[in-house]
Amino acid sequence: MAVLLLAEVVGGELSVDATAKAVTAAKPLGDVTVLCASAGCGGAAEAAAKLDGVSKVLCADDAAYGNGLAEPVSDLIISLAGDYEHIVAPSTATAKNILPRTAALLDAMVISDVTAVIDGATFERPIYAGNAIQTVQSGDGKKIITVRTANFDAAGEGGSASVEKIDAAGNPDLSEWVEDKV
Repeated sequence: MAVLLLAEVVGGELSVDATAKAVTAAKPLGDVTVLCASAGCGGAAEAAAKLDGVSKVLCADDAAYGNGLAEPVSDLIISLAGDYEHIVAPSTATAKNILPRTAALLDAMVISDVTAVIDGATFERPIYAGNAIQTVQSGDGKKIITVRTANFDAAGEGGSASVEKIDAAGNPDLSEWVEDKV
């Protein structure tokens, strides 16, 4: 089994803690390929390649991915999905924006906030504001999960994965980033 892990990349920088913890959660599922999709993400890809447990890093450096819009990133993930049984990401606002669209287009469910991996199809997650733990088993061809990173230790450094630059999948122009404003 193979895993495509969407790295948390903000402003071209890898969020090492969130990504490293997601790598730890994904390792039992198979070989982990990390996808860094952002504008100027070369450094993030190099940092991800150093994480223990990562077998390969894909770097999609394109302005369309720079602001975490769901439509272009989902299209990229879908273009790569054929080689992977699991699509994993840390439970961040960005991933919770992207993965539901990805899941809908792949006709699969999203298993959110996973706190434990039982096997390749069975996961635990909290329900009722964390007062109960639900065991979820998915029969979908693609398992799409977000990982509650607080439940996993960060993968250490020491990896030496290869970094492969990939082309953008294109921008469907369904949404447009206007500005960040506080």
